[in-house]
Amino acid sequence: MKLSDVGEFGLIERLTDNCVVNALHVVKGIGDDCSVTRGAGDTLRLVTTDMLIERVHFLRDAITPRQLGAKALAVNLSDIAAMGGTALDAYVSIAVPTDLTVAYLDELYLGMKQLARRFAVNILGGDTTASKTDLVINIAVTGEVPSSQILYRHTAKAGDRIYVTGCLGDSGAGLHAILNGGTEGVESLVRRHLEPEPHLSRGRWLAQSGQARAMLDVSDGLTSDLGHICGQSHVGCTVVSSRLPLSPELVAYCDNNGLDALDFALSGGEDYVLLVTGSEELSKEPDLFEVGRVTESLDRILIGTTGEARELLASGWDHMRDDR
Repeated sequence: MKLSDVGEFGLIERLTDNCVVNALHVVKGIGDDCSVTRGAGDTLRLVTTDMLIERVHFLRDAITPRQLGAKALAVNLSDIAAMGGTALDAYVSIAVPTDLTVAYLDELYLGMKQLARRFAVNILGGDTTASKTDLVINIAVTGEVPSSQILYRHTAKAGDRIYVTGCLGDSGAGLHAILNGGTEGVESLVRRHLEPEPHLSRGRWLAQSGQARAMLDVSDGLTSDLGHICGQSHVGCTVVSSRLPLSPELVAYCDNNGLDALDFALSGGEDYVLLVTGSEELSKEPDLFEVGRVTESLDRILIGTTGEARELLASGWDHMRDDR
């Protein structure tokens, strides 16, 4: 059996069996945006880790070292936001190829430090080693959240509204522009890909509101990430394509290049907005876009722009697919 036969998430399921040998302090292990363990008092401890590998997650000549350092930290902060938490400390491990200069590394760490300062996150340690060819950056971030406010993937309920905290598809279109050499005039889309913004304050507000029920961040694409919530919560969903928030820049880019903005919105990935299910009350909030409903039926349905219904297939990023 090849890795492409099981896919990234099938592989994760195979590897998670028998990982917890001392469950006394464990609240949630593998399968969410962060692991969750018991902290002091009524506080829960969050830990997340993410790895960026050259030629898989980034092209060194398409991103500045300062942007890369900030992005490597931002994708981890987004995981903390997805649980409704406050980020605390970061640990950076890096494998450095021999052709990398000290000046490049200085800029890389400056990007991390500047973003860390914005969100009051300490960088407390990590590891450094050599790499034969590619640059590899792995960051782990800790956080905390009151136990009564934490938001998981498995807690969505039929009747919940489905919301996102920002536009979808911009990052995917920015990557498309980078790979196809057409970045002139679409700098805002390229920035959305190279400089993701973790929605930490929005995540905390949603956790404190008492109106949110389940949440994660859109890293692999809306279809895949909503599929995680539906699968773990044992529910279905209906998404209305006309309600997906699309930026004018994305629409213009697609119109000018014969592309479908809806494809980017559904499957583009790396938008790092929050995807949340919750009450009707959240529809009154600015910058929260209602895109569908959670259903008791396990079917996952997309309502098209002309009202037709079709299956909402998971078509986002999967590291183990042959066609990645």
